Amino acid sequence: MRVTDALTFNNSIRNYRTSSSKLYDVNQQIYSGSKIQQSYQNTSVYIDAMRLNSEITTLEQSIGSSKKAKVFAQNTDTTLTSFTSKLDEFKTKLTQAANASNSQTSLEAIANDLEAYKVELMNLANTSINGQFLFSGSALSTKPISSDGTYNGNNENLSAVVGSGVELTYNVTGQSLFLGKDSDYSKVVSTNVTMYNQTKLYPSVMEGSGTNTTSSEVYLTTTDTIRDMIGDTDSDKTNDPNAVFYLSGRDTAGETFATKIEISSSSSVQDLLDSIGKAYGNTSTNKLVDVSMNKSGQIEIKDLKTGQQVIEMNIFGAVDRDAAAGTSGNANQTDVNDLLASSNVDIIAFNTSNYTTTNSASTISSRADSYNEGVYRIGYTLQTTEGSVAKGSTLLSDIMPEANNILFGSTNFAINPTTTVQNLMSAIEAEYSLSAGSVRIENGQIIADDPTGTLNATLTARNGVTPVGGFSIPDAINYTQRGFEKDGNTLLSNVSQVNKTTNEYATSTTKLSEVAGSDTLDGKTLTIDYKTKSGVSASASINLSNAGSSVDVDTDNDGVIDTTFSILDANGNPTSADNVSYKQLTDIISMLTAGTIPTNGVPTATSTDLEEYQYAIKTAQNSVAVNLDQQGRIVIKDSTASESKIELSMADSNAGDYSGTTSSVLSFMANDSVTIASPSVDIFAQLDEMIAAVRSGTFRMDSTSSDPRNIGIQNALAQLDHIADHVTKAHTQIGALSNALTESTTRAETLKVNVKTVQTELVGIDLAEAYLELTQVSNSYQAMLSAISKVNSMSLLDYM
Repeated sequence: MRVTDALTFNNSIRNYRTSSSKLYDVNQQIYSGSKIQQSYQNTSVYIDAMRLNSEITTLEQSIGSSKKAKVFAQNTDTTLTSFTSKLDEFKTKLTQAANASNSQTSLEAIANDLEAYKVELMNLANTSINGQFLFSGSALSTKPISSDGTYNGNNENLSAVVGSGVELTYNVTGQSLFLGKDSDYSKVVSTNVTMYNQTKLYPSVMEGSGTNTTSSEVYLTTTDTIRDMIGDTDSDKTNDPNAVFYLSGRDTAGETFATKIEISSSSSVQDLLDSIGKAYGNTSTNKLVDVSMNKSGQIEIKDLKTGQQVIEMNIFGAVDRDAAAGTSGNANQTDVNDLLASSNVDIIAFNTSNYTTTNSASTISSRADSYNEGVYRIGYTLQTTEGSVAKGSTLLSDIMPEANNILFGSTNFAINPTTTVQNLMSAIEAEYSLSAGSVRIENGQIIADDPTGTLNATLTARNGVTPVGGFSIPDAINYTQRGFEKDGNTLLSNVSQVNKTTNEYATSTTKLSEVAGSDTLDGKTLTIDYKTKSGVSASASINLSNAGSSVDVDTDNDGVIDTTFSILDANGNPTSADNVSYKQLTDIISMLTAGTIPTNGVPTATSTDLEEYQYAIKTAQNSVAVNLDQQGRIVIKDSTASESKIELSMADSNAGDYSGTTSSVLSFMANDSVTIASPSVDIFAQLDEMIAAVRSGTFRMDSTSSDPRNIGIQNALAQLDHIADHVTKAHTQIGALSNALTESTTRAETLKVNVKTVQTELVGIDLAEAYLELTQVSNSYQAMLSAISKVNSMSLLDYM
């Protein structure tokens, strides 16, 4: 082959370019540490490199997210440590308050200390880091706890991405911490009346003058007899009538019941407790509840299945002192209101409250005091419609606004705007020939002295000749016909609405049927007595029907229905009984108390029923907001006044029916037994109650105290132990989450190192090998340049 200058030149250029490129590539490898710089250089290596880069980026993000979440969790952990420590200090002070030797001044000082601890606990609950509140759930910018202890956050968890498709929670929500529930705790309810052995308290009457007549307060025990519980009018044990105990409430399945237990006076208290247990479903082989009597002679019921919180109880006894031995006489009634018309029936109270009662009794009678001869009690404690205990100067029109006269004996006593209780008592003295001043009122109770021991007075409140509700029924008898508690412009019910299936507090979307103590609400009626925001007395009934529920309204309380409207759903259709929600119920209450019902204030003449209904709700809510609070209780807030004129009581129309065929299936305000233990906690509300117990010196539940339903210091200590355990569980949870985040960070960092190692092995170069190759390529390059130079410098003279 002929070697021409052109061929030599092209070969030289090609060799130069190849060597330069190779030299450049080796230099780039050494400089970057990577085998390739572009995808076309090695597609397989490039793809693996990109995949490994993505994994490293993901791991770096996971490490950053985990570290940030870990800091949040560690701050939460530190705060809970301080919270637990402060609870310990609170308990130390509360234990100090339990010492019966404390003076009222000492108790007040301790209560102030406890108040300060509570404020510190609230401050800890409102801890924020970098503007983010630790216990607000996902509402990080919302202050979780208000000054009144209300929780404002949500129940949503925060999650950190710690891997591909892997998330870890790193917070504890205030909903679960301050208002949570523990499935390993049981609900316990207790009566609040301290029961004493009546034989020990009144020995001269119960045993006769020939025995030890020293009176002593000895708490009732389970081995005592029913006679020891209800007392007697003489020392003869053979002529005692049977007692009847009226028991109602909810069983462990959330079903409501109302039953009567008739028992002989010679039976033991334990026999009564066993009968109560049977009413809740206990059998000889299966116990659902534990029924016991505590050291203060109060009955306690404990749900033996933990995590449930639906049981309720109301109980009172009745005994006809004139009934024959072994019979119940007038103490056995189908309607409890009929007990009031019998002058010989005594009521045995187990539960008392300071709630407003309904003046629903039309007839009352005088009854002899069992232990004070010649002393008679006429009816029961009188209250005004606003709940104030009556005095001699109290106007009768404030007690019985629907009555215009009272009939007793041959006297038709007229009621006018200026007639007082004292006027009535003077008229009673005149009718029954009692001396002036022998009829008096003490703590709302009318008492008459009749030395002859023959007083038999029956009083009937009437409107014209028609009997009307005018007298208070005994607090012990009135279970659910109660007025909501009022504080300024806010009214609050005391019965938590609990879903009987989930055992969670009801919300606005919960259906009434999910709470009701029956299979269906079809045919049930809720009766409402109320005053509007303007102070106008009215009444209504909510008629629940699967054919379409409706509301009847008597706007002026004259006994005539003035308007009726359907309870509409979102589509404008009447709602069936079992689908009525708590939102619909609270809307109805709002419309009634605001005085804005669907037949008033129609937006336009062509409005549909739904438009009219929704307009009435919206208008009402602008002035009276009604909703469920965190414990499933109904709250009414009147925004038009600082001291609202609104009053409201709402109850099942079957309340007070002990026929055995029906019972009250829903209750909203009740003189029920007090909850002294529950699976749920409401930390700051419970702390407030504990402080109130210390301030008032309530060592145990006491029906005679200013707050008869306060659980007392003794029960408060047990509740505080539950709260501390609840917080410890949350503390343990966040500790575990923090550990998990630490492990996740460590794992991600280890994986990052491993992936980088693999990446280096796949893409990276061996520097020694690369430098050796660089030397070889460089030498070759230099040799190539030298050869080209020599070739290019040759001429024909070199061959001659």
